[in-house]
Amino acid sequence: MLVHICCSVDSHFYLQELKKIYPNENLSAFFYNPNIHPKAEHDLRLEDVRRSCLKLNVPLLEDIFYEDTSWLKQANGLESEPEKGTRCSMCFDMRLEKTALKAKELGMSKFTTTLLSSPMKKQTELYMLGDIVARRHDLEFIKVDVRKDGGTQRQSELAKKDRLYSQNYCGCIHALSAQRNKQARVPLELLMPLSKQVLPASIEDRSLTFKKRDSLESKGKGYILRSKKMLVWRLISASVKLVAPNDTKVLNSYILLNSDSKSKAKSGNIIYIKPRFITEFLKVNYPEKLEHYLKDESLSIGYSKRDDFIFLSLKMLNLLSAKNFKSIKDIDLSYEEELKLRGLLGGADSINAIIILDTIIPHSLLVDIYSIRQIESVYEVIEEHG
Repeated sequence: MLVHICCSVDSHFYLQELKKIYPNENLSAFFYNPNIHPKAEHDLRLEDVRRSCLKLNVPLLEDIFYEDTSWLKQANGLESEPEKGTRCSMCFDMRLEKTALKAKELGMSKFTTTLLSSPMKKQTELYMLGDIVARRHDLEFIKVDVRKDGGTQRQSELAKKDRLYSQNYCGCIHALSAQRNKQARVPLELLMPLSKQVLPASIEDRSLTFKKRDSLESKGKGYILRSKKMLVWRLISASVKLVAPNDTKVLNSYILLNSDSKSKAKSGNIIYIKPRFITEFLKVNYPEKLEHYLKDESLSIGYSKRDDFIFLSLKMLNLLSAKNFKSIKDIDLSYEEELKLRGLLGGADSINAIIILDTIIPHSLLVDIYSIRQIESVYEVIEEHG
């Protein structure tokens, strides 16, 4: 029997139930989900399915192509359909058809799908679509109701027990956008940072967390997997311009994380000083740089006269971060490094805009920043001592 797999939370439970119902059946799993967007999320779910199938000793077949373009074409015109509507029916049919073709290719006579275990799917519709596809290919579609008699609760408990990745949206870009709009939240999954920085609540962050889980398991080390609430920040857009008649030049700039939004705010003249806390910081962390800092007048921190902006040059950033970035575009700080820099310059809980420029500019600047903050649940792996 070929079992279409949608995600580890559904498949981990469904496969175990199938083994009980069909103890003499050779089960093979098949992962094909071109609806999952973006690809990083698709790959994260696939990795967790691989772990699940390994635990259950069920061979896993993977479709080698991520056919998101084909899926999007078939969803054309159905973007506004609600979840459990026509778009979902198309999506089910596409995945069931592919599974049936794979079963025929492998010489199997039966197929089913773990979508049947999801409480978010219409079971009767899946039964109907499965039967239609099965008749088309002279196969048998296996209909099993694993939700009844407390099955959904047992599935949830099993997912927590075996520390699976539980995604927080169905998969497709349209359902994700609609869900986040209803929640009055921005779909962070669709935002990609310009740098390689891994930000909390990003898919990349989740992927690293579950890789840590897998690494600890492979070494036989104890850990717990938990979720925590975080107030996360994303920069959507920003520009810094000179305040001068007929001058629309946009300056090269880098906006430090947690900088608050500003709408065409004028900084006023910028006062540059050498704060004592920078002196103390260098004494402790980079004593060899202290003399250079004190002698070089261009190494200073700028404070705006009309607003709460903080400015520093690329040269000053390199001094404080022990980096050697050649230009603003080269800046590649980790999330942790930016947190430390903000803590030093404005305080750990500050949200005032901290802006890095190529050089010191003492006169007024026009700053436009659009950033967002929202509460997100973030996975965390905590390694046990010993």
